[in-house]
Amino acid sequence: MMERTENQKVLQAPVKVILGGTEYEVKPLPLKDSLPWCKAVVAATVKGIASRSSISSDDPEKFDNAMTDLLYNKPEQLIDLFFRYAKDLDRAEIEGKATLNEIMDAFNTVRGIESRFYGWAIQEATAMLKGQ
Repeated sequence: MMERTENQKVLQAPVKVILGGTEYEVKPLPLKDSLPWCKAVVAATVKGIASRSSISSDDPEKFDNAMTDLLYNKPEQLIDLFFRYAKDLDRAEIEGKATLNEIMDAFNTVRGIESRFYGWAIQEATAMLKGQ
């Protein structure tokens, strides 16, 4: 996943994803749509972290591995979350030609758009889990 520049963030530039060999642009969602999406991603991630009590956001590599494992074990959830964000794309067409690896890469790309909120929310959620 390529890091977005500050200019791209400020201008709300779309990100590019490749699905089924075709390049698509995905625009950042407005707050009314992005906040519920982020909450859904955090909820899915926290369920995976809770089942792996030794994983926390303190170790980014282990955390990313746990999230990747979680999402690969529940690909339907990853696909739903991706298309919930990229709602302007033709899901039926893309599902007919894209691979799971392409969807995973695309999901990580759109997750990067919301990385500030997402990172904070995961830290808070894992801290709460540690306190249980």
